[in-house]
Amino acid sequence: MCEISRFIRFAYNGSPAYGLLTNDAVEELKGPPFQSVEPTGRSFPLAAVKLLTPCEPSKVLAVGLNYASHRRHVEKEEGIFVTVAGRPAPSDRPVVFAKFPTSLIPHEADIVFPVDATNVHFEGELALVIGTVAKGVSVADARSRVFGVTACNDLVDREWLLGDLQWFRAKGSDGFGPIGPAIVTGLDYGSLALETRVNGQVRQSSNTSELVFSPDVLLSYISQYVTLVPGDVVFTGTPGQTQQVRQGDVIEVAIEHVGTLRNRVAG
Repeated sequence: MCEISRFIRFAYNGSPAYGLLTNDAVEELKGPPFQSVEPTGRSFPLAAVKLLTPCEPSKVLAVGLNYASHRRHVEKEEGIFVTVAGRPAPSDRPVVFAKFPTSLIPHEADIVFPVDATNVHFEGELALVIGTVAKGVSVADARSRVFGVTACNDLVDREWLLGDLQWFRAKGSDGFGPIGPAIVTGLDYGSLALETRVNGQVRQSSNTSELVFSPDVLLSYISQYVTLVPGDVVFTGTPGQTQQVRQGDVIEVAIEHVGTLRNRVAG
């Protein structure tokens, strides 16, 4: 593990900016930290700023069935998981789909379901944040394209997931992508403990070392088809069993050395 740094996006007096977080102080930066870290000379107490999503991606990619424990649960509860083409999910390549940047909300923001959502589940995950352009990269080169990692919650309405031809609302609805609080650099993201809690009760517990397709394999695969640019985000998959959440539930996704993402389900 290298030296760890934490970067956030925040608003102070309504003005958004990137910042370097050290303990409870935020050092304002001149711009996104992906290529260079240039302080403005201003700093603020963390308590005085409002956290925003930690980056502004042009695209958000996500991966399904990327823990064996989750694949087993889905197959047991719902039968064979099928793709939109009606075939069983492949085992030789990742199951990748797109979310929308507008699905992302920051740490401590309320989750507001679409009015007709009926069966929304949490999915605690590790997210990669891209630092340099990635197009057709090898697995060996993939890590050099990752700026850092953060926690995310790939919320999904399972009725829509199983019933719709496309997943635009099941996975991409506004608010279905809590992410943050910070982008953390300097970590070996291939082996980090991950835990999801609902109202303080542990519902998922795993480690990123248990991913079927590692973060580097995922990034390499995606980059063969889609050009990733600085600030883009890849959700890497969720472990074990997911469960429905309801109004008033507080969902926490805690990742070792990364921190805890917390959001409440609003009315």
